[in-house]
Amino acid sequence: MMEFENNDIVCRHLQLTKGEIIKVIREKHLSTFEEIQDETDAATVCGSCAADIEAILEEELKIRALGKE
Repeated sequence: MMEFENNDIVCRHLQLTKGEIIKVIREKHLSTFEEIQDETDAATVCGSCAADIEAILEEELKIRALGKE
């Protein structure tokens, strides 16, 4: 997995940045990869960003569990 800064594009086909993905995870309280796909369409074109999005979600779920969201 690559390390992304918030303004780095994660999903190239939809031009979604890490920050945009984090924002939707936090605002909509998403907790699954499928929920992210439903909200953003990320990883629905070629799927090459799926592992990176799953890693971002995992990181966000850890932050949420610690109450630091």
